[in-house]
Amino acid sequence: MPILMQVNNEVVQHKVALSGQDLTIGRAADSDIQVEDRAVSGQHARIEWVKADNDQGGFYQLVDLDSTNGTFLNEKRLAEPAVLRHDDTIRIGFVSFRYLDENAQDFEQTAKIHKSWIPGVYYTKD
Repeated sequence: MPILMQVNNEVVQHKVALSGQDLTIGRAADSDIQVEDRAVSGQHARIEWVKADNDQGGFYQLVDLDSTNGTFLNEKRLAEPAVLRHDDTIRIGFVSFRYLDENAQDFEQTAKIHKSWIPGVYYTKD
């Protein structure tokens, strides 16, 4: 299950499990995640769950709600909704969040198989 973590200097301050529903972030009391930062708008951003066309899962996207100071994904200001990927960093005002999805597969870390001098024995280097 994906989670959103509020981080400050690499220390996790708050975790929220995302369970297939929309989530609002802002300074207003009715926000799902309330942020105490004057640089954050009342209703600043939303994380939306988008169902796949075939009803087999879906994905989360980040949407800026016309905030005054903008919403940043990996230090780029959002101009339109953006799909969230494992280990993305979201910055709203002076507050940072990390999006983690343990279901994401890291294909760049595929192990390379090596043949040993012993017939039929293979190994991987770490």
